[in-house]
Amino acid sequence: MEPYDFIVAKVQEAGDILLAARDAGFETNTKKGDARDIVTSVDIAVNDFLKKEITTAFPGDSIYSEEGGAATASARLWIIDPIDGSANFSRGIPHFAICAGIMEAGVPVLGVVFNPVTHEMFSFKKGGGAFLNGKPIQVSTIAELKDAQIFLHAGRKPEGWQWGGDSYRKLLEHARKTTNLASSSLDTCFVAAGRAQGNIYGTLSTLDIAPALGILYEAGGVASNSKGEPLTYSEEPQRIYMANNQPMLDQLRTLLESN
Repeated sequence: MEPYDFIVAKVQEAGDILLAARDAGFETNTKKGDARDIVTSVDIAVNDFLKKEITTAFPGDSIYSEEGGAATASARLWIIDPIDGSANFSRGIPHFAICAGIMEAGVPVLGVVFNPVTHEMFSFKKGGGAFLNGKPIQVSTIAELKDAQIFLHAGRKPEGWQWGGDSYRKLLEHARKTTNLASSSLDTCFVAAGRAQGNIYGTLSTLDIAPALGILYEAGGVASNSKGEPLTYSEEPQRIYMANNQPMLDQLRTLLESN
């Protein structure tokens, strides 16, 4: 099976596993003693299912998972985040997603972000467009921050709290709407689909959401680090700006990175 069709089908199956495990009851734990970094037994179940299916179908490929690390290097790297938004999931908030895709030569080439509760499947193929349940999507044309809806996520680390508080105050003053939905891949896809105009993370691993960034780019969106430089894909947390267009990105960075 062609990799795009394969990952769409397997992520849908993983969604069924996720919902069944949720309804049967699950355990909630934390990572590395951080009470704000949630992982559940359902994360592990979905992760194990997807890794097994990918390994069986594409035995020569590598797999990177937020819950399971990286396999041996190869030309093609599969990315898995079994539940992006585990804190939401653990509390019964239906804003979370399974995020999966492929990188080649360090660039996302296809991927999906699937919310099994709402049955929304965002997807992309590099050079072939971005889609929501098979229908093309594009970013919005809004270019002024005063008219924009912005997602802001300061992060869990104490060193980001001052910046996050200052940034929230600035956005309250300058943007039409500021909120935090807490699923990085879904929030990115909401910008791709024109539902919001900006998505800012104080600390985020770009590798974890590489499939969602591929969707954003294919829908016409842009992203950068805090210095305005193109994003690199890394496990290391970094400050990320995403927007529907360059003027919006520039306004956000100017507003939040100036002293």
